Amino acid sequence: MSGSLEHAVEVMAGETPTEGSTGQEARRTLGVWHGVALYVGSVLGTGVLVLPAIAADTAGPASLLAWAALLVLSGPLALTYAALSIQRPDAGGFSDAIERAFGRRWGGVAGWLFLAQVPTGTVVVALIAGQYGASAFGGGPMMVAGLGIGLVVLGYTLNYVGLRVSAMAQLVTLGVIATGLALIVGRALPHVEPHAFTPFFSRGPAAVGLAAVQLFWAFVGWEAITPLAREFRNPRDIWRSSVLSVAIVGVLYLGLAVAVIGTRAHGSSGGSIAPLVLLAERVSGTRASTVVGIAGFLLSFIPLNAYIAGTSRLMFALGERGQLPRWLGVMSPDGTPRRAIVALGLIVGAALVAALAWHAGLDDLLPLSTSSFIATYVLSMAAAVRLLRGPILYAAIVSLAACVGILLFVGPLIGWIAGVSACALAYQSLSARGGAVQKEP
Repeated sequence: MSGSLEHAVEVMAGETPTEGSTGQEARRTLGVWHGVALYVGSVLGTGVLVLPAIAADTAGPASLLAWAALLVLSGPLALTYAALSIQRPDAGGFSDAIERAFGRRWGGVAGWLFLAQVPTGTVVVALIAGQYGASAFGGGPMMVAGLGIGLVVLGYTLNYVGLRVSAMAQLVTLGVIATGLALIVGRALPHVEPHAFTPFFSRGPAAVGLAAVQLFWAFVGWEAITPLAREFRNPRDIWRSSVLSVAIVGVLYLGLAVAVIGTRAHGSSGGSIAPLVLLAERVSGTRASTVVGIAGFLLSFIPLNAYIAGTSRLMFALGERGQLPRWLGVMSPDGTPRRAIVALGLIVGAALVAALAWHAGLDDLLPLSTSSFIATYVLSMAAAVRLLRGPILYAAIVSLAACVGILLFVGPLIGWIAGVSACALAYQSLSARGGAVQKEP
């Protein structure tokens, strides 16, 4: 990107970058490719492993329309989040933007909503990773659980060591896995059968909307970079990272969706087994399943690592602001929010135990995470409409309208969103009241 274009984004955001509102300075260690790794790793995660088959089972070949629509939406979403990050880099990320737009309490609500999806979302990642890993070695439920838990422990351990270590590990892993995924899709495309796309609306036009709701999980992640904005050496690298990431995600997602539908690597699986394993078997033979299973397991590490990094810093920022216990708002001398990482790790560990004890599956867990994500996106885009100026404002308006439309499909889970929001408001009210009492002589 040219310097003039990068400057234009800063101007469209309405402000020049500042240090943010938090008082403890984070180390600036991230560059463009670290940003791409974290961005693409957040978006190109577990969704790519299971959702092509699930969406194809839901809407048939017409699920390609849902993929395309969400990819088109990704452009304005990524640009809007990049503009908010450049406008004011802050560890609170989108939560800080919502706070500036609508007040302190709504910033806290957004942070709580986003953190509310971490336990179930992490379990989803662990289950998908375990399924892929177990498929490579012919293991059963015990291996699925063991591999998934092991991956979660690895992610939290790397982040506890420090962001630079985990970001470098993610950069290397992402490069290997993205290359492997591109090779799988490249081998599969010549085997695509045109008649596999007919009838195009095999499940009816209305099924496309349902598929789009399911696929939203695959496109969550554009906000993940915002809590890390202060850790970029050059704030303009956020802009470069977002543009590169949208292009990479678009090519890989559409290519894979076409390959899965065109080779009929879905249907009988019902999305319950690893569709990439089935795809590899159909184009390269049974030996390929082991390689793809291992690759799928490793790919699951990318979103997990990125979200541990982002959500721990969000928890730190909320603690620093008093929107969570202030004990969490302490940064270690090396710039790592270790207290927040430990707290999240304990919560996630409890969720893993509960999910295994109750035999919870993806169908039970995914809606809780997706609804929380959609709610935070609606609040983020509403804040962007209020804060941004210039041409980028149109991107925010388009994103807000699209996210509100998707929110209408969450159904009864509106109650879950309302419940988390009410708890966030109640905690902040009690916290403020307690602080006022302590100040009295």
